Amino acid sequence: MNQLTRRRWIFSPITSWQARRLSRMTGMDHNAAWVKLRTATHPDEAAGYGRRLPGAADRSEH
Repeated sequence: MNQLTRRRWIFSPITSWQARRLSRMTGMDHNAAWVKLRTATHPDEAAGYGRRLPGAADRSEH
């Protein structure tokens, strides 16, 4: 377990648990699942995750 993952489990265990379940069900990367869940449940923190998520589909309109 890397340091970022360990910190996430310590400081936000509910989000980490939900991300674990989401990544197992969808095959999504755990970090991408964590960011997706965190921005959905805590929209005030979304600005910190404004970059494109690794493993996420491109949803830009052409």
